[in-house]
Amino acid sequence: MKTRRFRSNATSPGIAIGRVVKLQGRASTYIRYWMKNSDIEDEVNRLRVAIQKSREQLDQIQTKMCRYQGQDQINIIDSHRMFLQDDMLIATTIQHIRGHKINAEWALDKTLAHLKLSFLNVDEKYFRERQQDIDYVGRRVMDNLMGTTDFPLAKLPREDTIIVVHDLSPAEVANLPKNVVKGFIMESGGETSHTAIIARALEIPALIGVKGIYEELQNGEVAIVDGMKGLAIASPSKREREQYHTIQKNYSALEKVLMQDIHLPAETKDGYRINIEGNMEMLEEIPSLLDHGAEGIGLYRTEYLFLNRLDEPGEEEQYDNYVEVLDRLSPRPVTIRTVDIGGDKMPLTQSYDGQVNPALGLRAIRLCLKEIHIFKMQLRALIRASVHGNLRILIPMISGLEEVRRVKKLISSIKNELKEEGTPFKENIPLGIMIEVPSAVFMAPELAREVDFFSIGTNDLIQYGLAIDRINEHVSYLYNPFHPAVLRMIRKTVKAAKEAKIKVSLCGELAGDPLAISLMVGMELDAISMNPVSIPMVKKTLRYITKSQSQKLVSKVLTFATADEVEKYLKRKSSDSLPENIRKLHMVGG
Repeated sequence: MKTRRFRSNATSPGIAIGRVVKLQGRASTYIRYWMKNSDIEDEVNRLRVAIQKSREQLDQIQTKMCRYQGQDQINIIDSHRMFLQDDMLIATTIQHIRGHKINAEWALDKTLAHLKLSFLNVDEKYFRERQQDIDYVGRRVMDNLMGTTDFPLAKLPREDTIIVVHDLSPAEVANLPKNVVKGFIMESGGETSHTAIIARALEIPALIGVKGIYEELQNGEVAIVDGMKGLAIASPSKREREQYHTIQKNYSALEKVLMQDIHLPAETKDGYRINIEGNMEMLEEIPSLLDHGAEGIGLYRTEYLFLNRLDEPGEEEQYDNYVEVLDRLSPRPVTIRTVDIGGDKMPLTQSYDGQVNPALGLRAIRLCLKEIHIFKMQLRALIRASVHGNLRILIPMISGLEEVRRVKKLISSIKNELKEEGTPFKENIPLGIMIEVPSAVFMAPELAREVDFFSIGTNDLIQYGLAIDRINEHVSYLYNPFHPAVLRMIRKTVKAAKEAKIKVSLCGELAGDPLAISLMVGMELDAISMNPVSIPMVKKTLRYITKSQSQKLVSKVLTFATADEVEKYLKRKSSDSLPENIRKLHMVGG
């Protein structure tokens, strides 16, 4: 069979080789029927029994998780257990049984449909992934009502297996028999989903959000899951299989090599220091960040606080969250980005549905400056929390000076309010902006005089700079972080920051690519922020290069006219500078 490659964001590190087993999703059909008055309470009891059984199942899974991980990962399963006690689920379903005189399956389906109606037409990935948690819990209760069970994992072949599936819940991932299931590939979800977090916690190599792969792969064919590179290879060549078997065989030793320096300062052979920080969305990710050697939080996306609900979070709730992050990371720096979502993707009193192109519409700072009460509430919570750690506030999607000055004016007024209230806060909290639209790149010299630091958001900068929707399968192949235009925008931004004597960092997928580290050093970035699983490789790579060599490399790379030329040159230079064991680990399959 022909070799095929499938890519996704790196989700859970490690390498798995096995034969494909495609697991069918459960049937969603159920029998609908009306109840006699005399049978209604028996039907209510049947629902209660199914819910209790679901709780017991999740208790068992949570107990299993205790053997592997700490409380943060266990909380994901606990959040599902808590949902089984929520009146929105139980009381509403019972009301449907009694009020409409219908069976429990039908009533439960109506309840779940009502809950999910709140998410209708929402395309924000964080919101979609939290919606999946509702699906998982509802599906478990429905299974217990109908007498069906989890995927038939006991019937899996007794050989190394790669599961291919449309969807797996966090609880189902926790139940995978690791002696048989070496990795999995899932069509739905994303890198911030609870399923992805559990996979990382249990160290199961995985790719998540690989659209269309279920139909593309065949039962029984050999597949490789490279969770570090976000790559799946179906029917690999003999040479590729041998290469990956060699890496897999030596992976534990190589992992030790990568992990041995994670708590050392991130610096080059000639002493250039660059802070290696981590990205996070949820509190559950903090242990992974610390375990992988993060020197701080370079990007805390606060969208999850706003999107995992049907109302907006209050000031106290946000304050408590920020305090916990700052306390747990102290004295490391923590960069918290203000909410970056669009008006059609969050619970507001005023709706902004129907934007033709929401990515270019009312979102991020534009929305915050329109819905000022929401923005002010978040800024108050952040400023109050500042006394608990090393806080930096980051504003997303800045396109010009006017927005920055409005933000600074608002922060000043909030500080005056807090002084009058007698509420303590740090006076000099660093304020930064994301450079992720071309206008900000061209205005970087002027913007640098207004703020304390820049954070270059490469994912959006590539998308906006190259006019590419990377989730559009027809043009996603054009999305390339090594495009000369992208590298020149980064260089221009860094130069402006250096001239203004402010700090400049970079986040996005490019930050975690070992191939790009020499570029980041050569451009003299102060910090880079990435997925925590990428940190050990980046730190190890950093310790084998020099700033002087990297500066020469940047000068050469900026003369190239195509991304292909850039990548080939960087790969050749990496081969020259890295030891063989490290080079093999991140060059195979590229």
